[in-house]
Amino acid sequence: MENKICAVIVSFNPEPTNLQKLTEQLIACGVAVCLVDNNSQNKEQIRSVFSVSSGVHPFYLEENTGIAHAQNVGIRFALDHDYAYLVFFDQDSTIDAEFIQQQTAAFEQLRSAHPRLAAIGPAFVDKKHGFHYKIVNIDRHGRRTKIDTQHMQQPFAASLIISSGSLVAADALRAIGPMDERFFIDYVDTEWCLRAHAKGYVIFVNPQVQMLHAIGDNSLKLLKWRVPVHSAFRRYYRIRNAFFLMKMPHVPTLLALREIAFNLVHQLVLILFGHNKMGYVRSLWRGLKDGLNGKY
Repeated sequence: MENKICAVIVSFNPEPTNLQKLTEQLIACGVAVCLVDNNSQNKEQIRSVFSVSSGVHPFYLEENTGIAHAQNVGIRFALDHDYAYLVFFDQDSTIDAEFIQQQTAAFEQLRSAHPRLAAIGPAFVDKKHGFHYKIVNIDRHGRRTKIDTQHMQQPFAASLIISSGSLVAADALRAIGPMDERFFIDYVDTEWCLRAHAKGYVIFVNPQVQMLHAIGDNSLKLLKWRVPVHSAFRRYYRIRNAFFLMKMPHVPTLLALREIAFNLVHQLVLILFGHNKMGYVRSLWRGLKDGLNGKY
């Protein structure tokens, strides 16, 4: 599988043993690993783990530049070394021994019928509560349809997938372009997927391959809903970037408006029921100000 697949892992203050386990799993599958660390506080510990690991190509950034820039560092490495596929992971991702082979086989089978296939993602199961995350499809007007993957067997076309676990064709990345670094963290994968569709590419989900995932650092239980809790730092980008989506011609206006409204309601819930109330008030103010002013 030489020069076929390069895994891009972005880390920020990771648990080194979890990171090491993931890289070992990937190397055992014949996958090259590009690790991009966003100036973690424990980066010297990470260096000591990967300094002699022949299958890992580490990049240690001198500041936290955001996930989009870090992914682009890995993308440039993979494209410069002529890998056919890239697969993206978070620092806490876990995969089984068949993950890479199953996703690659599904991609290559699908591509015979869909030559403009850009990426294929797995289905996701909540790490803490065990439910299956629904896949959201969006029509050209921005109207949403949710797809339950729990009992599905065959790959299906999807509007949006998250980057973690996604297998992407290098030639599609060259045509679609890299991640938009202005977003820093939130909506990076959303914008890229919508840009891919605008350029005539398709994206699929393979429900037979599953990954554990958790949204937020924690969650609030309100009536029948669970509200993800992110840091005030992260919430700033969530609010600001929803306004940025409004200015992009390949993003349906209805989708952007929904994200703006949803984020404002979400922020109000965090201000009322979260622990860091003033932090969330400040991130709301900064997110609104910078989002409306178009300040990246």
